[in-house]
Parts: sequence; C-alpha cells; structure tokens
Amino acid sequence: MKNFNLTKYSKPLILLVFIIVLTILRPSTFLTVSNFANVLWSISVIGIMVCGTIFVFLIGGIDLSIATLCGFCAVVTVKTITYFHNSTGGVFAGILAALAVGAAAGCLHGIVITRFHIPAFLVTFATQSIFLGLSMIVTSNKIISCTEPAAFTAIGAKKILGFPLPIYLMILIAALAWYVLRKTEFGRYIYAVGGNATAAEISGINVRRSTVLCYVFSGLTTALGGVILASMTQQAMASTGSGYTNDVITAGVIGGVSLLGGEGTVLGAMFGAVLMGLLNNGLNLMSVPSTHAGLVKGLVIIIAVGFDALQHTDQARKKVKKIVKKEA
Repeated sequence: MKNFNLTKYSKPLILLVFIIVLTILRPSTFLTVSNFANVLWSISVIGIMVCGTIFVFLIGGIDLSIATLCGFCAVVTVKTITYFHNSTGGVFAGILAALAVGAAAGCLHGIVITRFHIPAFLVTFATQSIFLGLSMIVTSNKIISCTEPAAFTAIGAKKILGFPLPIYLMILIAALAWYVLRKTEFGRYIYAVGGNATAAEISGINVRRSTVLCYVFSGLTTALGGVILASMTQQAMASTGSGYTNDVITAGVIGGVSLLGGEGTVLGAMFGAVLMGLLNNGLNLMSVPSTHAGLVKGLVIIIAVGFDALQHTDQARKKVKKIVKKEA
C-alpha cells in the first residue's frame, strides 16, 4: 500500500480542518446552508475576478488596476442604466458597456506591454490612477444610487435554490476558465509562455497575441465583477472596488499560482478565494477583534502557502528521481 501523500491533498485538508474547527466552535451558526451561501456570496466577486486574472499570472504578468477598473466598470454600468431611465433595456446596455470597457482596458494593457516592452507592473500601476480619475470625473466624486429596475438588483441578490445568483456566475466563469486552460490549445500556449516566453515564440506560439488575450480576459472578469458589485450595493462610486487588487492576488498566491508565470490552476485560485471567505466568516462568528484579525489571517496564509510550497518541492523531487532513473 502506497504511503499517504499529505502535501498532495494539502488544499482540501486545510479546508476540511477549517470547517471542522469552525463547526466545533460555532455549531449552531457555521454549519448551515445560509451561512455557506453567505460565505460564497461574499467571495463571488473575488472568485470571478481571479478566474480572469489567473491568465495574466500564468504568463508571468501582473494587473494592479483590478480595483479601480472594477470601480470604473461599476460606474459605467450605473450611469448607463440611469441614462436609459432605469429600464430593463438599460440594464443590458449597462452590462455590455461595462464589458466593453473591461475588454478595451485589457486590450490596452496587452498592446502597450507587448508593443513597447514596458513592464506590466508599470503599465497597470499607471492605469489604476487613470481609471480612478475617470470614475471621479464621471461621478463628480459622489455616490450614484441605482435601486431599480428589478432586473439590475436581481443580479446581486436573487436566490436560486437558496443560493444567490453571483455564486452561480462564479461557478460558471470558473468552469469556463478551467476548460480553456486545461482542454484547449490556447491554454497550453499560456502555460508555455509563462514557462519560457522565448522558447514558446521559437516553437511558433504567437506570444504577443496570447499576452493581449490574457489581459482582455482579465479585463472582462474585472468588468463583470464591477457589474455584480454595483448590483450588490445598488450604487457606484470611484472607490467601489477598493481593496480588490490585494484580495485577488492573495487568493491566487494562497491557491498556488506563481506570480512568475507558468504554474497554477483555476481550482487552486478558487481554493484561495474560498479559504479567505471561510477565514473572514470564522473571525466574524467568533467575534475576533479587528486588532487580532490581521495576525490570524497572516498566520493562516503562511500555513497555506507553506503546504503548497511543500507540494511543489515534492513534485520537483519526483521529477528529478525520474530523470536520474532514465539516465541510469
């Protein structure tokens, strides 16, 4: 009988331990359908965003404009809806406008980065200020409310079988991202570019086009996140997406996505998002003071990343052993 590989199953084990501990500590409030629905609902925007941003991470890129682009897309959605007098048609127009803005922003990032060979860090660092400035101009730096029509508010609040619609959208986007990365030729190209861009280009892969498409995907999921966030809060302002850049990057890193490129999975990134949701939920249920919350979160993140690092080290050792055996 083969020895049980702890590092191989580290992610589900961490989640299981979390669930068991929180169930013991808060048996009447944690292990309920409504609470799990709240946890998934709370991380749905992060989950949707990370499903697109992982494409950028896998090619060794970065997108620091996620938060402000999310806010700008939320503003575009609400402004478009109000322009069409809060009609159902205005909702569809607002969603399409937001997605168009997100795709255009991603395309701009990809073109500038590949055409002028400017580091992604600098490009997206600059555009995050641009998107924030545009949001401030469009809203006059005020809050824009949007409590109707029902077609808009339903996006963030409507429940199907007890679970809010954003959860289903997150699962759908995650499934789509997983399929593209694991079952298509383009997905293999992305891992190849992230592993070694020069070798990928020599082998015939269009690195520039792949890079632009990855940033477009990131822009689209960020825009969708902005639409859902605006619907959840029934308003939009320049700071709507504040903090989401850190949350998305943290979810990816916890899930084993390498910011150097070529390594990571959608399931891993979703694990990171869910773990963050469970952690926040557990701290709230146990009434942990905000002064202690940062310490607890930091320790859990270190443990999760440590287990993931052990898994990758174990895999690397196995590869080396196989190579040695073949040479012998």
